[in-house]
Formats: sequence, C-alpha cells, structure tokens
Amino acid sequence: MTSDSVKLDDEGVPMLQNPVSLETLQTSNAESTPMPDLTDHEVVAKLLQYSEVQDLLDDISEDLQNLVSWKIESLLKEQIGRLIKEATEESAFKMAGDIRTQLQLALPDLLANLIKQAKEPDSTD
Repeated sequence: MTSDSVKLDDEGVPMLQNPVSLETLQTSNAESTPMPDLTDHEVVAKLLQYSEVQDLLDDISEDLQNLVSWKIESLLKEQIGRLIKEATEESAFKMAGDIRTQLQLALPDLLANLIKQAKEPDSTD
C-alpha cells in the first residue's frame, strides 16, 4: 500500500475510510468458519492432537510449574525467616549469658597475655 492511497488528517494521522461494524464482523466470521463445539469431548480430543495446541499446553505447563516453584520458594523463605527470628529472640537471653560466662573465663588469660606482651621488648627493633 502506498501513502497516496491512505487519507491523512490535518496532523498526518491515517484516517479509517471503510469501518466495519462488530455485527458485520461477527456475521462474516460465523458464515465463513463455524466454531467447533468445545463441549464435545471428541472435538476437544482432536484439537488437542494439533502440534500448536501441544506447544501451547507445554508453555502453559512450564509457566504453571515455574509459578508453583516460585510460590513454594517464597513461602518457605518467609517461614524459615520467621522461625530463625523466633529462635534467635527466644535464645537471645541465654546466648548473652553464655557469651558473658565465656568472656569471664577467658578474660584473666587474655589480660595476662596482653600485659606480658606489653612488658616484653619489641622484637622488631
């Protein structure tokens, strides 16, 4: 189609010259290709044999599998995060006490080693 055969408005936008009504479109489609009866199981079985339909089913199956995997993963992440937070909150007091006890037990040796290192002459001189 050349630009000579297309009518343009004042702003250069193509204008529709022969509009088709919805009724005309539905009537012409109904006359040319009748729709198959999708309530008939035999018709549906025949349609499912087409490779295009099989490809579409494969795509839908893959998309659904990915969606289910994503949903399971996000639910598990949420639950695991919640459980870790609860466990940390429940054990925080005991953990702080255990850390304090370990520090108290190790502190005398740590201080003694620091004082000993401070008194020794620097071996790098």
